[in-house]
Amino acid sequence: MAKFRKDHTYNIQQSGNLALGQAGSIFVTGTAAISALAASTSGVFVAIQFLEDTVFNSTDGLVAETTELFPDDAGTSSLVSANGAAIDGETFPAGMTIYGRWTGFILASGKVIAYLG
Repeated sequence: MAKFRKDHTYNIQQSGNLALGQAGSIFVTGTAAISALAASTSGVFVAIQFLEDTVFNSTDGLVAETTELFPDDAGTSSLVSANGAAIDGETFPAGMTIYGRWTGFILASGKVIAYLG
């Protein structure tokens, strides 16, 4: 049994489905704040697929569920905390998908499908 949330235990198949984003998805084209908690009881996005070249907002661009490491262009890692500063100004190309655990994000430009898990 896996526990993704402290108040619920999932069987092996359910936890595998959640890890693959099978809790649903949302299509985002605007620049409003997007919260996984508002979209699902799981409260996290597990993948973001870029439908066109996309840039995240520089203030609260990509909000990690917990402090995570994000590789930078120098081959070292930067902390992604509450504001997503490590991705500020980066363009994610159309067709790319990133995986992780994020509670929310704000786009500056672009279109994405965000998968809940």
